Amino acid sequence: MKNEGDSSSLAANRTMVAHMRTLLWKNYTLNRRHLLATVFEIALPCIFVLLLGALKHLVDDVDVPAGWSDTTNSENDDTVGTTYNLYDPTGFSLSVVPTELPKWTQQSVADGMKLNELSTSSYKICTTGVAMYGHVDRNASSESSVPTECDGRVVPYKIAVVPDNTFSREYFMQTMELWYPRVSILNQSNSLQFASLSESVAFFDSEEALEAYVKGKTYGSSLDNPKIYGGIVFDKHPSSDEIGSFSSIEYTLRLNSTETNSGALGLILLRTATLPLYEWIATADQ
Repeated sequence: MKNEGDSSSLAANRTMVAHMRTLLWKNYTLNRRHLLATVFEIALPCIFVLLLGALKHLVDDVDVPAGWSDTTNSENDDTVGTTYNLYDPTGFSLSVVPTELPKWTQQSVADGMKLNELSTSSYKICTTGVAMYGHVDRNASSESSVPTECDGRVVPYKIAVVPDNTFSREYFMQTMELWYPRVSILNQSNSLQFASLSESVAFFDSEEALEAYVKGKTYGSSLDNPKIYGGIVFDKHPSSDEIGSFSSIEYTLRLNSTETNSGALGLILLRTATLPLYEWIATADQ
């Protein structure tokens, strides 16, 4: 039985080799009979590769700096990458910024109370620090804290995070801080800056505590009582022992349903209206 199996395998190999030899001879014969087509089949790809390489050498290499580029050399130098920033160069308009965080700082200043009572220098430090440099941190020891010149007249907007526990602080916020750090737009000491997400949040123990806060009389009255633009409520999350392992997370996004005169949401103090103070927007499972 063993000898018969070896003989069958050997015969199959010989048959395959014979077929390959026949196919190779057939291709060789066809290519020899159509010599011009064979030459073009081989030469054309090589010619196009050489042509692309030659064209590449006719174009100057463009140096694109890492991060935000603020160089002005690109106006007369084709080897320097085109420069962009997030602001409209004709007037530093925030209308072209595809994010909300920097807009909140300007709105905080616009909503400021009794700013006209400040001296000229204090007014400049307060408004510039919040609106342009993103100094919205409530921690007085932070380099990005709200300027003392504001003296409670400017109250930044925050994102509410519920609940206040190990998961939300040491896992969720530390992860989000990697994605949304403080950003300096230009490579200058007086550059416009976006506050980091960690500087723009307020923690609450429970959803009931959040609702009680936004309905309370102290809402939006001081740095310790910031305005809330929206919030994320973790309905189901890992316990301290489960962090780092596979676990189901359920959360709800809540947005301020208060409307301004222009129809924007969440940009003024909450008021009595036919709409609920807070609206359930979406519930998602992850």
